[in-house]
Amino acid sequence: MYAKLFIVCALAVVALAREYPAGLHPAVCPNYPFCDTNTFARFTPDGMPIPEWVYNPSILPVAPADPNANVAAKYPANFNAASCPNYPYCW
Repeated sequence: MYAKLFIVCALAVVALAREYPAGLHPAVCPNYPFCDTNTFARFTPDGMPIPEWVYNPSILPVAPADPNANVAAKYPANFNAASCPNYPYCW
C-alpha cells in the first residue's frame, strides 16, 4: 500500500514540476514566465548574485591613507642614492 502511494506521489511531483530554460535558476525567478529583465542581469546562471562593485567600481572600499606613513625613502647625509637604490640592503 505504501509503495503504491509513494509511486503516485512521485508521479505527481514529476508531472507538476516546472520547466526552466537553460541558464535560469529557480531561485532567481520563481514565477518563471513573469520575470523582470533586470533580474537576469543581477544574477549568474547558477543563481548567485553579482556584486554591485562589478557594475560600479567606485563603491569599492578603499583604505584611507596614513598621514604618518613615510612615503619617500630617507638616505643618510652625504649618501649617493644612485650607488644603492635598495638603500637598507646594499651588498
